[in-house]
Amino acid sequence: MGGLTMPKPVTWVWTAPSMQFRALQYAVPALGVNSPAAELVFSVFPAGDGGPVDANLDRWSNQFRSGAAAAESKRSQATVNGMQVSRVESVGDYMGMGAAAPRPGYMQLGAIVQAPGRTVFMKVVGPQATVESNRAAFEAMIAGIH
Repeated sequence: MGGLTMPKPVTWVWTAPSMQFRALQYAVPALGVNSPAAELVFSVFPAGDGGPVDANLDRWSNQFRSGAAAAESKRSQATVNGMQVSRVESVGDYMGMGAAAPRPGYMQLGAIVQAPGRTVFMKVVGPQATVESNRAAFEAMIAGIH
């Protein structure tokens, strides 16, 4: 991904990117037969393109609501293999980009990796139970990026 490699579970299934600026897209299998799959998306931009890190984390966070207010999001930063990784986690009613109606009980795990010469944006969004059940794999993916 953007000249970087990272581990990915074989259960995550590649799908054709459904929007502009998506470099890769995966379906993360749902928990249970009546639940939709989560979606993992990657975008890559040359360093300096794609907007400021904080503005992107704000935009991602603002796609989640708790009643009439924005849902609380957790943020963190770390250095992984010499690259700055900024993360966000949100839970609530997912408004998405242009969604007709909010999707309650959704969760996102997002990360922005500032790699040499490029910035990689990645996030998994879906039903909270599905995203939670894939948290360790998402964490391993970030920890293994190089």
